[in-house]
Parts: sequence; structure tokens; C-alpha cells
Amino acid sequence: MIVTGSSKSKKILSKGFYLEQNNPNPFNKQTSIQFTLPYQSRVSIIITNSYGRVVDKIISNMYDAGAYDLEFLGDGLPKGTYFYHVIADKFSDSREMELIK
Repeated sequence: MIVTGSSKSKKILSKGFYLEQNNPNPFNKQTSIQFTLPYQSRVSIIITNSYGRVVDKIISNMYDAGAYDLEFLGDGLPKGTYFYHVIADKFSDSREMELIK
């Protein structure tokens, strides 16, 4: 349940916040979570299970404008449906992901 890496992409910036679907999904062990920021923001990413319980808070940092790619490891989590929630300033969005083993 850790971030193994974070990288800023050279993608063209969008005019707004954007959260992409994790890839791959479903995932066996590791998946990538990508988001885009139009300006510098404090970003938090929280992972919850299907009951809404927080199982991990993987980041809470300031990020410059840009597109980011975080690698998430599902080690220690049982297989099932999870949700990742991104909160940045007044923006928030969530996506569903499926952990298989």
C-alpha cells in the first residue's frame, strides 16, 4: 500500500483538474494513478474499500501544475473493489479499481 514512484509527465496541460482511470484495471499487484493539475495545489490521494473505510492515504503534498503518474502497490490488501479519491483545492474526484490476486 505504498507509492513506488511519482513522475511529472510532459503531457500538454489541461485547463482544469483531471483524474484518469488507473491502469491497468483490474490490477494484480501494481497500478498507475494519473492526474493533471492546472496550477500549483496541495494534493491528497486516499484509498478506500467498498465499505468506505480508508485503507491508505498515499500522498498529501504540494504539486506544481502538470500531469503526474503515481505507482500504487496493493500489497497487504485483500482482493476486491477499492476507490481512489483525489482532493486538490476545490476539486475532488474518485475512480473505482479492482485488485485481483
